[in-house]
Amino acid sequence: MLTVTQLKEKAATEAEAAREIKNKIDEESRHWTQEEVDQFDAHMKAAERYEAEAERQAKLEAFEAKLQSAEQPKARQEMADGSRIETPGGFRLYRYGKMRSFKGPKAELDAYRSGRFLAATVFGHAASRQWCREHGIDLRIDNDTDSRAMGEGINTAGGYLVPDEFERTIIDLRDEYGQARQNLRIQPMSSDHSNEPKKTGGLTAYPVGENAQLTESEQGWGNVELTAKKWAVLTRISSELSEDSLINLADDLASDAALAFATAEDNACIDGDGTSTYHGLIGIRTKMIDGSHDGSFYDVTSGCDNWSEVTDAILLSVMGKCPKYARRGAKWHCSPLAKVAVFDRLMRAAGGNTNRNLAEGQPQTYNGYPIAEWQSMPEDDASAALNNKIMLMFGNMELSSKMGVRRGITVKRLEERYAEYDQIGLRFTERFTINHHSITGATSTTAGPIIGLLGGT
Repeated sequence: MLTVTQLKEKAATEAEAAREIKNKIDEESRHWTQEEVDQFDAHMKAAERYEAEAERQAKLEAFEAKLQSAEQPKARQEMADGSRIETPGGFRLYRYGKMRSFKGPKAELDAYRSGRFLAATVFGHAASRQWCREHGIDLRIDNDTDSRAMGEGINTAGGYLVPDEFERTIIDLRDEYGQARQNLRIQPMSSDHSNEPKKTGGLTAYPVGENAQLTESEQGWGNVELTAKKWAVLTRISSELSEDSLINLADDLASDAALAFATAEDNACIDGDGTSTYHGLIGIRTKMIDGSHDGSFYDVTSGCDNWSEVTDAILLSVMGKCPKYARRGAKWHCSPLAKVAVFDRLMRAAGGNTNRNLAEGQPQTYNGYPIAEWQSMPEDDASAALNNKIMLMFGNMELSSKMGVRRGITVKRLEERYAEYDQIGLRFTERFTINHHSITGATSTTAGPIIGLLGGT
């Protein structure tokens, strides 16, 4: 005998089949064929039959439960904080453990909606597909052709575009985990390739003599070329689906996908070398020392190739090379190790500390400018490890670099990838690119808005 849930899933599957027939006819803007009419009616009759059988089964189970009055139903286990979520339809759902990813007053409900989407698209859960349709969650597919398909289907090509709640959470976490999106100028892209204007020169004021002809000047303009690259995160999850796990499933996947994307973005931004590892992108540290951007760094010449040898005088020289126009919005950019081994060390050595401020930790500023900690920046501390390498940077990366963002995040189920482990493969994808277009000024030897410290033995 089928359970109520199984009967409702069968009803939802039949209703979906009928919907696909109608969607196809609507897309093609034509009349129904007799065969399509017969198929549609057959699916609808089957759906109604399963739905009626489910209602009868539910009534029977409810009556049997009522007769068993001697045994009181056991309450479902609650969290220590009593957390339970009232979802649309009056269903009570419990979350297990503290949420890491979804925030705000509707965090649990957003996670539940995202979990329903994953159940519908990843697990092929018919009842969840029906639930998504009834509650406005789009299940249409992005086929990597920069537009969505006209109906539902199997994500064999591109993948399902994730719902707003899930994507918004990944985006927020990605911005929190990564430094590239916090410091570069973000440029939305309407296609995979675009050319954005870049100002290369301004107007000039000339002295004017009596009855003399005025000298004309023009603004100079160039282009910043952006070509979006596709990046993917591959993971796997258990093939078993539980209604009670939907919230935690969405919460865990959002956090892990966001951290993976943020790490890839930061690595490409800092150390991209043009190879396939970085999808052809050139990082800012690589570009500074390529021989064509000598104005982008301060060469300490000798005696500074590890963190213990960086002095306040050297940092002031780096600051001094940064043009005045880039001082507004400027930051120090370094690794977490450099923050402790350089900036915190110098602050402690400067004196004037009390037990209280030492207990509170060192500030995230130095000489009045914020410190941005990049996990992708170098952390080597061996002798000569940083010789002829950019150790840290100072300046305004919004003026030197652009990050092009093409489209939303998609998720695709990989059917057989981990079948032997009874697990399901998931591939999340996004499209972005990075172009460090102005790390020097008017010439290759003129300082630009971002200055690196080049180590030397």
